[in-house]
Amino acid sequence: MATLLLNLRHGRYANTIHHHHHHFENSIPISSLTTSNVMNPIQRIRFSDGCLIEPHHLSRAMQAFADARDRRAAGSLHTHLIKLHSHCSISLWNKMLNMYCQCGHIRCSRQVFEGMPQRDVISFNTMISAYVRQEQNTVEALHLYSRMREENVKPNHITLSALLGARGSVEARDLLEQIHTHVVKRGSNSNEFVGSSLIDGYSKCMRLEGAIRAFDEIKELDLISWNVMIDACVRNGSEEHALRIFDRMRQEGVGFDCFTLTSVIKTCTEPRDLGRGMQIHGCVLKAGLASETPVGNALMTMYSKCEEGMKSAAGVFRRIQAPNIISWTAMIAGSTQNGLNKKAIRLYREMLRQGLKENEFTFASILPAYASLASLEQGKQVHARIVRSKCGLDVSVGNALIDMYFKCGSSADAELAFTTMENRDVVSWTVMIAGYGQHGMGSEALEIFEAMRSKGIKPDGITFLGSLSACSHCGLVDEGLRIFRLMIDVYGIKPKKEHYACVVDMLGRAGRLKEAERFIEDMGIGSDASSWEALLGACTIHGEIELGERSAEKIMELEPEKNGPYVLLSNIYAEKGMWEEKRKVRGRLDASGLRKEAGHSWVAVQGHSCGSLDDEVETAGYIPTTQSM
Repeated sequence: MATLLLNLRHGRYANTIHHHHHHFENSIPISSLTTSNVMNPIQRIRFSDGCLIEPHHLSRAMQAFADARDRRAAGSLHTHLIKLHSHCSISLWNKMLNMYCQCGHIRCSRQVFEGMPQRDVISFNTMISAYVRQEQNTVEALHLYSRMREENVKPNHITLSALLGARGSVEARDLLEQIHTHVVKRGSNSNEFVGSSLIDGYSKCMRLEGAIRAFDEIKELDLISWNVMIDACVRNGSEEHALRIFDRMRQEGVGFDCFTLTSVIKTCTEPRDLGRGMQIHGCVLKAGLASETPVGNALMTMYSKCEEGMKSAAGVFRRIQAPNIISWTAMIAGSTQNGLNKKAIRLYREMLRQGLKENEFTFASILPAYASLASLEQGKQVHARIVRSKCGLDVSVGNALIDMYFKCGSSADAELAFTTMENRDVVSWTVMIAGYGQHGMGSEALEIFEAMRSKGIKPDGITFLGSLSACSHCGLVDEGLRIFRLMIDVYGIKPKKEHYACVVDMLGRAGRLKEAERFIEDMGIGSDASSWEALLGACTIHGEIELGERSAEKIMELEPEKNGPYVLLSNIYAEKGMWEEKRKVRGRLDASGLRKEAGHSWVAVQGHSCGSLDDEVETAGYIPTTQSM
């Protein structure tokens, strides 16, 4: 968002770098640039073949070749200019420089740059911008900036903002600090253009304090400066600061636009934020921006995260005049996240009927719906569309495919999706580990874990949770305990309650119940209900009454709103034929007012996933009870 805003502002200064933006449909031969009707013969250039060409025609040709990315034509024109070395103005040399940069020929651009008879600020700005866009050459951009100063070429706000466009690498952070120092020395930090670039640069490096400092140094704040600052706060996870900036903006009488509201809406990500989100929605309606696509997209995402169901999000969607692929994807993703998988699929199909093509975000959003419904054949159809669309190269799409195949029961297809991925991230490996664990393939899960480590990919907390779960389900206790210690001692990851509960479950499933109880005591997690739930589940498996009773009492004490401990303890008593004790537990459950929830599963019938009679029994008015415990 911030980069887009800065690009919009940069358009204000674009003509200071390149004055001609004419577009040719085809590459223009040199001979076609000559003219017999020349008003000012002094400004004409004579080529070696006798042709007379006016400089502005050359400028147009260079821009046309750059727009067409025509390297061969660019090289031909370059050859002619070399022959005219001393007759060409610096403006034409800068055009040539820009032409090679736009064609992606950085090396040729540098050769032109070094061969120029003289260089000005535009020359340096063009090369610096080209290196920054490459993202791997920020150091070279800094060297050019130093050389620029050595040659007594005075940098301007475009130079500084170009340097500040570097991405968040270590070199970029060092560059950012150095440029900020130079900006302050030059007194340019008060310029809204440079200041906004500083804010954006610090934001990309996750340095919010630097962004705030740069914001406060701007003398005259304009709307883009405010918008970039709000976006920086949101990007760095400081929602409260973003809201304070927005309030201050309104108090100072600065009008907002759709970019402002889109960023502010992103501060609402949890159910507790719904009230604030609705207030912002009110601002949208008052400003007459409800039909604006970017604002509508942000509102749909907000409602899908903060409100149960998709009623409000659907209302916003209907009001958008021109919903785009982002709009449809937001609705599909929101439906999936809210468990409305069938609705997500209906939306996806409707989107396709309207002629819209999926992008990588759409695929990554719809695949979980088919995974949740265990719709293997339909999931494969989506996979075929992914292959045709070339979105299969996207890592998030590949990860969603692996997850979908595992959840649909096809570990072979999941393996194939994983091995054919060109790029993998930590999520790719984690999904494989978790999938193998769910399929009872613990040894394969551990092999993937070790392969991940051998490739230098650092596992995170979720990776370890998946590995522990795989060990738990497959009885690999010693391996699981080794992984738990590895997480703490080698990777320095502090276990969460899910990790502890997984270890308890692992020990309990293996029948090492006393050891599991000691683990809870030794780790100081006696107040964590999830660990006691895991232990109670293990006691149910092994019919351990005394420890099961202690575990159940602990859960009832910590989380009295749960019916799980009553059900599990009752099952233990029933298994042992202790009917009186079972009756007492049932009485306590009835007295508590809690109800046992009905189970839910999916089965595939002729290639289609169907709920296991859930729709029919609900229609018939069935209310689940605890009678059959």
